[in-house]
Amino acid sequence: MLSDSGMTADELDDRFARLEALMRAESAETRRHFDVAAEGLRLEIRVIAEGHEVLRADVAELKTGQTRLEAGLGRLEIRQQALEYRQERVETRLERVESGQSELSDGQQALVTEVRLLAARLRA
Repeated sequence: MLSDSGMTADELDDRFARLEALMRAESAETRRHFDVAAEGLRLEIRVIAEGHEVLRADVAELKTGQTRLEAGLGRLEIRQQALEYRQERVETRLERVESGQSELSDGQQALVTEVRLLAARLRA
C-alpha cells in the first residue's frame, strides 16, 4: 500500500528506522561532546579550587606576618620614646654643664683679674 507521499509502509518504516538510527548516533555524539566538555570543566574547577586554597594559605601567612610587623612596630615606638626621653635628659644635663662652664669661665676671668691686680701691687 502506498502512503500519501508515494512510499510504501516498508519504505516509510525503513526511513523512520534510518532517522531513528541517525538521531541515536547524533545523541551519542552529543553525549560524548558533553562528557568531554564536562570533564574539562571539572579540571578547570579543580585548578581554580586549588588556586583558591593556595591564595587562602598565602593570605593567612600575610596576616600572620602583618601581626608580627605590627607588634614589632609597637616595640620600636616604645624604644623610640625611651630614646627621646634619654636624649632630653642628656640635653638638659649638657645645658647645665655648659651653664656651669660659663660660670667657671666668668669666675676664672675674675680670678685672673684679681691676680693681675695683686701682682701689680706687689711690684709697686
